[in-house]
Order: sequence, then structure tokens, then C-alpha cells
Amino acid sequence: MLEKRKTNIFLGARAIKTGIAVTLSLFLSQYVPYSLPLLAGVAAIICIQPSITVGIQKGLIRIKATILGGLFGLMFHYIFGNNLFAIGAGVSVTLWICHHLKWEEGLSLASLIVMAVMMRISGEALPYAAGRVISTLIGIIIATLTNIVIVPPRHRITFREEMHSLTESFPNLYLKTVEAYTQNRPDLAKEVGAELKDIQTGITSLRQKLKHLQVGIQTPLGNLLEGIELEEYLLFDRGVHSLVDIVAKLEDLVIVTQRCYERSRELKKQEIISDSYYLSKEFTDLRSVLKDLAQTLGHLHVCIFNAIGEQRGVLITQICQYTDNVNKLKELSRQCLKYWGIEYIEKMDIYYFMSTYRIIFDLEEIATALTDLAQAIVGNIESDN
Repeated sequence: MLEKRKTNIFLGARAIKTGIAVTLSLFLSQYVPYSLPLLAGVAAIICIQPSITVGIQKGLIRIKATILGGLFGLMFHYIFGNNLFAIGAGVSVTLWICHHLKWEEGLSLASLIVMAVMMRISGEALPYAAGRVISTLIGIIIATLTNIVIVPPRHRITFREEMHSLTESFPNLYLKTVEAYTQNRPDLAKEVGAELKDIQTGITSLRQKLKHLQVGIQTPLGNLLEGIELEEYLLFDRGVHSLVDIVAKLEDLVIVTQRCYERSRELKKQEIISDSYYLSKEFTDLRSVLKDLAQTLGHLHVCIFNAIGEQRGVLITQICQYTDNVNKLKELSRQCLKYWGIEYIEKMDIYYFMSTYRIIFDLEEIATALTDLAQAIVGNIESDN
């Protein structure tokens, strides 16, 4: 719901900015001799971008493509006249040149200018071409300035907000995942699966913002406009990759839980299963350790992802403390699994023992992903200090 609300706000702001840019472009182009205000409006609509840096870069490309379109349109008009075949040829040549120069963002405007110029009579071609080119340039410049001045998109801020919003659900998610398996509850596993789908949607949004921020770190102008440095971008990117890995492991835990439940039902129908090993002290101890591990992973997850982008050195102590506790609980869970296996390996279905090992392995992989990210964050904070 939070992501949907932010998306609606962004689209609303972009629609308003586009309307303002079109209005200003149409107004100003009226004062240009031989202008065509429609071209200014079209250019303004095309040039409003979801990123300031991207908008400026694409705006410069479109300015060059527009001038190129005007020159080629004028040249083809004087050489071949304004017959339909000449117009088509002019558009084709212009498109080929723009593509060769890697001006793909200016293809549409260059084509429009070529057609607009070549469809005039010879006596008006030069002033007409100048007026049409200037009209289009007005639309490009107004749109770019509007995007910078009025509610500029700030992807760094929204990235951090969305990442922190996703973080809030993970502590309960870890605990619910472990409980789903240890209590043999497919209903909890189903809830976890549904929550993971929402998280994947949030990760997709984070990746899109990373693409905009990536443009910002590639140029000095982008660093200034987007407000992000290379080190911070790399930390953001690593955080998203860690989230992807964690979600994959949680999905695997859901699958294991569901399969164990289905196997349990099948064996009970055949009356060849006993639940005594699930009620044993050894398994109760293992379940308690796994619950503690899930809770500690949740605390570590919150500290780590709250630290991303915040650069709060106060979190270093907490991160290190939770990391140590996670490592201790990992070792303890393996010991509990070993004791449980020694006592009941001959009585239980081996599938459950291997499934439990897989649960512990997935939790350890999540812990590894978090601790690796924690080391990167701590190193980043210490280097800044």
C-alpha cells in the first residue's frame, strides 16, 4: 500500500509538471516567427523524465537531434522538394544517422522536424525550418527546467524510505517462517509466501530507482543533482542483492515446510508415522534455538538496513553484537540437530531429518548474507570517520 501511494504521488507530480511545461512551451513558442506551438508541446511531453540527470542528458541529445533534423529536412527539401518519397527518404536517413550517433532518445523529435520542414514550399523553407527547430528547442528546455525546479524527483530519498519500509516486515517474517516449519503449519507458510510476493514487488521498485541513481554516479553533474556518491550507490546495490538472496532462501523454507506437511499427511494416512520425535526434548531444544536464531536475525536485519544510507556509527556496536549472537546460535542449532538425530534417527522418517538440516542451512545462508552486508556497512562507516 505504501509503494502504491508513493507511485501515485510521483505520477501525479509528473502529470502536473508536464501540464505546466506544455503550457509554458505553447505560450513562449507563439512569439517565435514561423513557429509551430504543437511541436513545442510535443517536445515538452516527451522530455519530462523520472530522473533529473536522465532528463538533462536526454534533453541535450534531443536538442542535437532536433537541430540535425532541421538541417537534413532543409537540405532534402531544397534537393528533392516536398514529394512524399523524398520525405520518407529524409526521415530514413535522419533516423539512420541518429542511431549511428547513438542519439536514440532524439529519434522521434528529429523525424518530426524533418517532416515538418520538408512539407513547406520552397520560399518559406528556411525561416520555417528555423521557427520549427526553435519551437521544439523551447519545449525541450522548458521541460528540463520544469523537471528540475518543480517537485524534482529524489530517488535517493525514496530509495531509503522504501528499503526501510521493507525492513519493518522482516523480523516477524523470520519468526513466522521458523514457526511454520517447527509447528508443521502450512497456513503460516502460505502467509509468508504472500508477504514475500509483496516484498519482491518492493525490490523491483528499488531496482528501478537504482537505475536512475546509477546515471547520477556516472557524471559530476549527476552526483550533484541526485545527491549520491559512488560508495553509497554501491552499498545500496549490495543491499538490494542481499535482499534478493534472503527472499530466495525464505521461499525455499516455505517450500520445505509445505512439502513436509504434505508428506506428513500421506504417511499418517498409511499409519506408518509417529510424532514422538517431534515431541521430544531434543527437538524442543532445537525449536527453541531456531526461534532465537530467527529473532536475532530479525534484529540484525533491522540494524543493517536502517544503517544503509543513514551512516549512523551508533549502530556499529549493535550490528557487531547481533552478528556474534547469530554465529553462536548457528553453532548451537547444529549441535541440537546432531543430538536430535543421534537419539531418533532410527525412529523418524529420514526426510524430516534432512528437511530440518535444510532449514538450518537456509537460515545460515541468510545469516551469511546479513553478516557480509554488515561488514560492508561497518567498513563504509569507519572509512568515512
